[in-house]
Amino acid sequence: MKKLLLIIILSSGALLAQEQESTLNKQMNTQLLQPITVTVGGDFVVTGSFTAYRSQRVDHFITILFTQAKEKITSSLNQLETIKQVYQGLDRYPLRDITLKRISGEIIKVDLLKFRLTGDFKYNPYLMNDDVIVFPTYDDERNFVDINGAVNKPVKFQFVEGDKLSDAILFAGGINLAYDDVKSVEISRLKDKGEKEELLIASISDNVILKRGDRIRVMFDENEKRVFKVLVLGEVQKPGYIYITKNNTTIREVINKAGGFTNNASLEKSELIRGTNDIQLLKMKAFKETYEKEENVILTQKFYEKIYNEMMTEQLLMLRSADLAAEDTSFFYVDNALRVFQNQSIVNFTKINSDTTSDSKYIVRDGDVVVIPYKEELVYLFGQVYTPGFVNYEKGKSWKYYLQKSGGKTELADSEIKIIKAKTRTWLTADSDMQIDPGDFIYVPKDVPKRFDYYLKQFGAASSIVTAIATIILIIVQAGK
Repeated sequence: MKKLLLIIILSSGALLAQEQESTLNKQMNTQLLQPITVTVGGDFVVTGSFTAYRSQRVDHFITILFTQAKEKITSSLNQLETIKQVYQGLDRYPLRDITLKRISGEIIKVDLLKFRLTGDFKYNPYLMNDDVIVFPTYDDERNFVDINGAVNKPVKFQFVEGDKLSDAILFAGGINLAYDDVKSVEISRLKDKGEKEELLIASISDNVILKRGDRIRVMFDENEKRVFKVLVLGEVQKPGYIYITKNNTTIREVINKAGGFTNNASLEKSELIRGTNDIQLLKMKAFKETYEKEENVILTQKFYEKIYNEMMTEQLLMLRSADLAAEDTSFFYVDNALRVFQNQSIVNFTKINSDTTSDSKYIVRDGDVVVIPYKEELVYLFGQVYTPGFVNYEKGKSWKYYLQKSGGKTELADSEIKIIKAKTRTWLTADSDMQIDPGDFIYVPKDVPKRFDYYLKQFGAASSIVTAIATIILIIVQAGK
């Protein structure tokens, strides 16, 4: 009986404690949900008194105010560029050295930047009724510390009195572990209106106190452990990115890592693209983005504008001191434009499988793009032929064979047929035994009928030359008498 009574008493006590705890929790939740008044002042996008809740911390409250103010300010704007500029201006408010004043007289320093990086709530306290939040003046041109070097995220941040080197490293995302044995920093301090510099070398472990305007470089020895790679596209067994070493991998080794050429590889038209000018850089970017299934920038207007600007700049530079005759300038312009745009490959891929050629030993660089096109076993005929178009290549056949395959010449065809070589686009006059290679072009010009005035002009020109020669001879004869 006594045991039963004891159990009843204990159970009643537990239930009573649970009921009291539940009542207390309800009271606390009710208090947390009751609205309070918080005043915001200083250098912030909006100032004044606003409704908040005891359940809110400073960062949550400030973020809501900022978001609402930004939406209200930009709601009447419709120009994207204007909206971006307004956003950039609004985002420039201080996250550090914020003063929180309690009605009790207590003053708390709030550091939202540290809170967002560490998650430590001591930098982000709860709000209370009649709190006053005061933002300091934001001046990132003078009140700053800048840090770079062996850190994960070089940054310029708002300086607060008492900042230490460890704070700067925290704001920069910590030491970059890719660098070995990082132990010291170089601190640059400007003096005498910025005209003189004081350099301090300090150990990271010393955690020195910083000053306003300090510029910090975390010292490191470059280990060059980077993602060196070359993109190989086209007719190889394993296309894609090939990893290389710094200044020590040959084009032959790259092709071997890519599994070697396929049987359909056109080595004559293969090229190694390197960013020697803006156009080459755009071509490289286009190939890489296409391979990675992103937007092909070759089709954008920006690409064509850069091509035009690059060619015009090169044209002016090349012609500024040239001594070309006027009639030669237009031909030079064509050749120079092709030079800028094509930037012919510096490797002859037909020779890279040889141990003795310089082409096989050519050293590739990080970012190079190698393009191995498909070998087109075709010959193209156009001009005055009955069936212009492609004809399958047959080894050892002359141009006459392909002309016959295309239906022969039309009645207006000129007797002089041109062979345009595939790789160089060199024009050659066809003779009876000229060999045709894959990709060559056969062009049959039109025999344009000449009007009478054409021949009259030609006769006049010839007559002028004969008359001039006769005059010279007469002068010489007269002078000899």
